[in-house]
Amino acid sequence: MIHQNLGLEVRKKRKLHHLTEAQKKQRYERGKLFISYLGPFKVRHIFTMDETWISLDDCNVDTDHFWTDGSAEIPEEWKKKTTKQWPKKVMIAIGICWFGMSRAYVVNGSAKVTAQYFIDEILSKMIHEDIPRPYGNSAKDVIFHMDSAPSHTAKLTIQYLNDHRVKYLPKEIWMANSPDLAPLDYGINGNLKRILSERKATTIKGLISVIKKVCESYDIAEIRSTLSSWQGRVQTMLDRHGGHVEVK
Repeated sequence: MIHQNLGLEVRKKRKLHHLTEAQKKQRYERGKLFISYLGPFKVRHIFTMDETWISLDDCNVDTDHFWTDGSAEIPEEWKKKTTKQWPKKVMIAIGICWFGMSRAYVVNGSAKVTAQYFIDEILSKMIHEDIPRPYGNSAKDVIFHMDSAPSHTAKLTIQYLNDHRVKYLPKEIWMANSPDLAPLDYGINGNLKRILSERKATTIKGLISVIKKVCESYDIAEIRSTLSSWQGRVQTMLDRHGGHVEVK
């Protein structure tokens, strides 16, 4: 009745990651440095990667609705959409650049993701295989970007990057706690799961197979659109002095 009496519109609150004042300040200060690496042409030479969890529930997704003409009796099962409390899941690591998506690397579920594991199973393959594949001799000019996960910022990892003369964005300028500023988080992972929701998988082995196939044929236009919006999103955060990008 409030909206009727006062002439107000009801708006749904948007779910956002929590930001403290200290985190906003850090985002703002680091963002002023980070944005210099972005731009219409600069972003074409950045390779950004991250890990994400994907579960069996991300496939075989029931729709949120069913069709009825209002006259026929509807089976109760049609009215339900169930989810498992602890669905089986797998962690994958993927990277994107202007020319597409890397292979999907599956993180061994029984392994601890140490710096050495990260280097051996993911980082080295991205640097020596995924980046040279589209860039060729220009691979040496590509800047590697990743978040501040412990295995990403470990001394061993940084030493590996330096030893192999890889250009990378130092952790000191990356904005922590910023999924709204990370291309895979704000643009790719959600769309990847939307695609997977239309695929079928009943086992982890089947799920991994589906994920790899989807990544192999991922829409390059979607990737380029996501990367092209990166600079603008960081600028929006700066305009809001470290605040959320999504809030209007």
